[in-house]
Amino acid sequence: MAKAKTKKTNTTTKELMSEIKKGFNLVDERYDKLSSEMKSGFNLVDERYDKLSSEMKSGFNLVDEKYNKLSTEMKEGFKRQEKMTDDKIDDLARMTKLGFDETAKNLGVVKKDLEVVKQDLVFVKYDVQEIKEKVGNMEKLVFQQHSPKIKVLENKVRYIEEVLTIDK
Repeated sequence: MAKAKTKKTNTTTKELMSEIKKGFNLVDERYDKLSSEMKSGFNLVDERYDKLSSEMKSGFNLVDEKYNKLSTEMKEGFKRQEKMTDDKIDDLARMTKLGFDETAKNLGVVKKDLEVVKQDLVFVKYDVQEIKEKVGNMEKLVFQQHSPKIKVLENKVRYIEEVLTIDK
């Protein structure tokens, strides 16, 4: 029976070795398949990375183009605004000069009118002085005319006060 056990052990060992070999072959197949899949995955990542990199570069180029266009438009806008401001300043200077020229032309007329006003003012002063004198004279005349009447009224008021014994 000892031989039988050895044979059975040999068979079992061969089978076990065969199974282990199959296991290693299976691991090798799976490793090869995984390696192939990982390689495909890395290639896919590389492709996606390249595509993303290309798209980002295109995006940055587009931003640069838009920035350059905006910068150019702003420069042109500032130049137009500067020219418009200069034109308006020139127009304002022309209008101011025209106003001063018109004022200078009219200054002679204004001076003549001022002289006439001054002469009229002299006459007005003279007339006012005459009116003051006449009013002053009227005051004296009215006082002279009514002075006797005022004295009579004063006497009558004193008499009434005495009669009524009113103290002042």
